[in-house]
Formats: sequence, C-alpha cells, structure tokens
Amino acid sequence: MSIDKRGRELWRRIAPARRAAFFGCLTTGLLVHLYAFTNLIPNSDGLSRVYDLQQMTVSGRWFLHYASALNNYTQMPKAAGLLSLIFLGLAAALITSLLDIHSALLGGLSGAVLAAFPCLGYTFLYLFTAPAYCLSILLAALAVWLAKRGWAGGLLGAAALALSMGIYQAYASVAISLALLAVLKETLDPGASLRGTWGLGLRLVFTLAAGAALYYAVLLVFLKVKNLELLSYLGMDAASSGYPLKELPRLVLDACKQAASFFFRPGAANAFTTPFLVLVDLLALAVGALCWFLRLRAGALWRELWRPLGGLAMAALLPLGMGFSQILSPYAQPTPLMKYAYVSAYLAVVLLLQRGDEVSARERVLLAPAAAVWAAALLLFCLNTNNLLYTASAQAHRATESYLTRLFARVEGCPGYEPGMEVAFVGAISQEQLRAQIPSYAQVDHYSAPRDNVAVLNKHIYHYLRDWLNIPVEELDEETMKSIAQTAWFKAMPLYPAPGSVALAEGRVVVKLQEEYTPKSDFEIAYEDRR
Repeated sequence: MSIDKRGRELWRRIAPARRAAFFGCLTTGLLVHLYAFTNLIPNSDGLSRVYDLQQMTVSGRWFLHYASALNNYTQMPKAAGLLSLIFLGLAAALITSLLDIHSALLGGLSGAVLAAFPCLGYTFLYLFTAPAYCLSILLAALAVWLAKRGWAGGLLGAAALALSMGIYQAYASVAISLALLAVLKETLDPGASLRGTWGLGLRLVFTLAAGAALYYAVLLVFLKVKNLELLSYLGMDAASSGYPLKELPRLVLDACKQAASFFFRPGAANAFTTPFLVLVDLLALAVGALCWFLRLRAGALWRELWRPLGGLAMAALLPLGMGFSQILSPYAQPTPLMKYAYVSAYLAVVLLLQRGDEVSARERVLLAPAAAVWAAALLLFCLNTNNLLYTASAQAHRATESYLTRLFARVEGCPGYEPGMEVAFVGAISQEQLRAQIPSYAQVDHYSAPRDNVAVLNKHIYHYLRDWLNIPVEELDEETMKSIAQTAWFKAMPLYPAPGSVALAEGRVVVKLQEEYTPKSDFEIAYEDRR
C-alpha cells in the first residue's frame, strides 16, 4: 500500500467528530489567541523566564521540567502556542470520543470552546509553561478516556493522571469533571445498564484515586532525592504536614460557591464574569435542562429511576469536580488559571445537545436556534475577554518598558557613572506613577495579568533590565540592599523621579524608589534556590 493510500485509510478511521474537534480547537485557538502567539507579553513571573529549566519540584510539579523541554525551556510565542493548541486539540478529540459526540458540528464546537475559554488566556500569559500545561490537560483527558476502556486502561489512566498532576496539580479537576460527564452520558444512553454504569463509576474513582496516590508517591521520591521541601506556594508546605480534614465540609461548600459565582456573579473574585456572560450561562442552563428532559422522555428513559437520579447526582457533583482545586489547595483561593476545569460546564451542554439531537425533529427545531445563539454569544464573549486580557497586559508591559528605559537613562546620566558599575534600585515602581486609566481592564484584573506594570517587586526591575532590555546590570544581594536602605544619606534622598533621587554613593549608583527596602520573603528566597 502506498503512503498516500495508507494516509487516506488512517484518515477515514478517525471519526468526523474527532477530526472536527481537533481542527475546531486548532483554528479557534489560532484566531482567538493570535495576539499572544505573535507578541511576547510577560507578566511578573515571565520576566525571569525568558529561558528557564522549570525545576518546580518545590511546588509539587516534578514532571514540569521534562514536559517543558518540548519548547526548549524558552519563551517562543508562536512555537509555544502551536504546541499548546496541538495538545489541546488532541484532548478535544479524546473528549468527544469519551462523551460519544458523533455530530461533526458539535465536535467542532467542543474544540472551539476548549480553545477559547478565557482561563486559557491566563495560561498563555505564562507562555513559558503553556505547552506543558496543555499537555497536562491532554493527559488528564487521556486518563479518563483510558479508564472507560476497562481495568487495564484504568491502570494506564492512573499513570497518565500522575504525570498530569506532576506538571500542574490543578488539572486533576479536569479529569474529575470529565469523569462526572462520562457517567452523565451513560445515564442518557439507552444501551447502558445500571450495573455497567456502576462499574464505570467505580473504575473512574479507582483511576482518579490511584493517579493521585501515584503522583504523591513520586513527589516524595523527588523531594527525598533532591533533598528539598515544598514551598509555601498556595499552602503546599502546610499541606505536606497533614490535610485539614476538619475543614473539608467548609472547603466543599467553598468550591461549590466559587463555581456558582464564576458563572453567575459579575465581578466575582478570580473570575471575569460580566452581566452578558450571566445571560449566556442562563441560556446554557435552560438549553441543557431542556435537552436532558427531552432525552429522558424520548424512549421513556425516565421509567428507569436510576437514570434521572444519576443524572441529577452528576450535575450536582459537577461544581465540586470543577472546583476541586480548592480541595487540593485548602490554604489558598484558586486563580483563574487553575479554573480551566470550569469549561466542563459548557462541555456538559454540548453533551446534552448531542443527546437532544436524538429526539423528534419538531423538538430539534426548537432547540437548534437557542443552541446556536448560545454558542455564538459564548464564543464572542471568549474572544473579547481573552483579547482584553492580552491588551491590558501588553499595555502594562509597554508602560514598564518606557518607565525603566527612562530610569536607566537617568542612571547613565548620573555624574561619575561608569559602565559596569553596581546599581542599587531600592524599592519597587510606585503604583501612583504607573496606573492604567481604562475602565474595562477591571474585568480581567488579576496578579497574573497586571494592569499597570509588570515589574511589581524590586527584583523584577533587574530581571527586566537584564533579560528584556539587554542591559547587563546584576541584582545586589539582600544584605547590601538592607544596609543601603539604613544609611542616613539614603533616607535623606528624595523619591524618584525627583532631582537627587539617582546619586553616586559608596562606589555605586543608588536609585531611591521607595522610602524603605522591602526584604524578600522566605518564599522568594526559597524559590530562587529551586532545583
């Protein structure tokens, strides 16, 4: 058989819905995130990650270093974006298979929603980890897909989930949410039995639990071999000393409240919801509920009581599954980046639309316009929100570049300055000197997407000058910075940009940005020593 014939044969073996999901994800992702893939937009973390080996065992991400080798440990927007969307597209194809989406149109919609969901925009602000994080999403989907195929698949799925969590623990929520949707799908499948559905549920629980246990066991090995302790990032160090079981009921309630706020409360913390999105989500809820009701009525599925009860149970558990990051990180609030699993709510609507497609033609006529309006409105919101996020972040980057370019020009113009001389920037950029005046930026405001400037700490000034402006100036050690800040002559200096705020003293140029130097936290110091 020729190569062309073999290729055509392989292509025909892939179901149209899987192909549509992959290319829907790829195409939508390129269109929605084009700005991020053709520009380099750093947030505060990205300033020091132009090239970084991603040794993050101290944050529990023991597999991130190996996964990040795919993009050569370097922030390369187009390469990172393409790799990310390929992994996400493969995840979309697996998800359509898992949920038995056989409509090419709905498969394409699934891929589009996965690529456009605004939490992914926050991920692309951490472009140095984006391919690895999308690989983690793929592994989470693969874990559930394998578990559906039997107990041997469940064992392989546990290994896939462990690797996924080894890249980023938050994506365990993706696997949990997909597992709930897989069981929901069974309750609406006339060919599924109660016994078979119970078996699938048990297998999924086993895969999720075994994967989490394997992840933690490997983490302990890495910590032991590298002689490391977990950082205080998101309370990881506290979690390693014992889980607060007494707090579990409150954490479960918090996770459910966060999910409700994310979709239905404009201005909620760690979200980007607007009144427009609330209307879109209410429409999604109505369309999904109507599809569920019509499907149960068709073929009299409601007569088997386990089907409606099972479906309601999965729907009730979905907010907890999507918000499971709160359970994993009981000492901190999940960020927008950690809430990517919330996209499962929209996948649930697609799943129900597929089941609703199997009802009478007259009922489909009622569903189709509402579903089309919902999908178009959702994708429009996602397009606008992602690009608002990129626009605000890019403006903060430009403001920082302009500020620090002018700042170092003052350094070079300081009487007595010579190239290569030590420069002490004491303090961080004043928020009063750089402040965005665009009201709409408030929708996407978050520490991972700063509106005003990206050099938010003293150390970021050095990162920006060295790694972004190619000015070879090295950060001074903590003791030197503290001693400078305690001198009488420093205290007498005015704040930048006033005359006299840049001066030669003790053989180095000193720039006074704040009245006092803020020492690095234990977390920052430990993070800089990560390996």
